[in-house]
Amino acid sequence: MSAVWLMAALALAQPNPDFKLPALDASGSVTLAALPGPVLLNFWASNCLPCVRELPLLQAQSRRLPGLRFVGIAIDEGRRAAPFARKAGTAYVQLAAPGRQDLLRQFGNPLGALPYTVVLNGAHQVCTTRLGTVDAQWLERAAQACAAR
Repeated sequence: MSAVWLMAALALAQPNPDFKLPALDASGSVTLAALPGPVLLNFWASNCLPCVRELPLLQAQSRRLPGLRFVGIAIDEGRRAAPFARKAGTAYVQLAAPGRQDLLRQFGNPLGALPYTVVLNGAHQVCTTRLGTVDAQWLERAAQACAAR
């Protein structure tokens, strides 16, 4: 059994996760269901050095992989996360989920460690995850495996 087939079978066996979270820029709330898939969710915190270090790569890849919608989810307090995201100049959607360890668990991260990245397929089913920093090669493979071309 191939790893891709196994990931697809596991994703189909689980219900599609969803959320409604406020945007860090205070422009309103965003639901996962309203985002066209495939979607990359990157959970981060402004006091997480690996999270901060991977941000420029995520910025660049969000422009390079237009078939994959990038969404940042800040787990720390909005009063810290919002200024950080503005200063970093993130070009993709940034949402606030302070203290939402349950959200991390919902997307397959029982440890609640950061950074954590999840790629959802077009039906918003978990396709692949990565605990720790991502690199360009991983993002490219994830985009291809989850049909974000």
